[in-house]
Amino acid sequence: MAFMSRVCAVLLLGLSAVVGAQGEWREEKQQDGIRIESRAVEGWEIREMRGTAMFDGHLDSLVAVITDPAAAPRLNELVESSKVVQRDSATRYQVYTLTKMPWPLKDRDVLMQRQIERDAQTGAVTIADQAASGTVPEKDGLVRIVRASNRWTFTPTADGKVRIEFVMLSDPAGPIPSSLINSMSVSTPLKTIAQLIALARQSPYAEAESLFAAETAAAAE
Repeated sequence: MAFMSRVCAVLLLGLSAVVGAQGEWREEKQQDGIRIESRAVEGWEIREMRGTAMFDGHLDSLVAVITDPAAAPRLNELVESSKVVQRDSATRYQVYTLTKMPWPLKDRDVLMQRQIERDAQTGAVTIADQAASGTVPEKDGLVRIVRASNRWTFTPTADGKVRIEFVMLSDPAGPIPSSLINSMSVSTPLKTIAQLIALARQSPYAEAESLFAAETAAAAE
């Protein structure tokens, strides 16, 4: 069971695609200030997952962790490596990630198109990843993830904290039944959000500057 839990965790973190109509959110677990919910999605046997928490710190620190490829293996223990392979700007680029899977599953890789946006009214920052193709050719011995998307939203609150939201809907192709994926999926956003908060409080992330600093300076001129 522990083996399958680890497998589901890594697949759930990167494999997601939101389609169809959604049902209402249902609470699955609360632990250490992190709330995990799920909901049904039309046409899917696997449930969409949402993790939320509050962070007493700087929003820029959270963004710095998620946008640092070197932090990816610390957010998910089965991620072997992650790197930027094509950059259009500081807020739009592609990330290639390699995941080492326990035997007998084949290792996975995925190419994600990342878009980072900030809401001018609320100050909220959204980091959205969507599976892409073309930049990195598929490789022998690896299973290329072709349906994948996930979304982080960091929203500043009136009391000086930041609301974290992580949404994912996963369909890992392979021998893992959807019933098992649903039963194990609660641990994925729970562990990832907990590790995100821990890293954001550490150097160098705690001292990170905004990705939008240049944009803000230009607007003020």
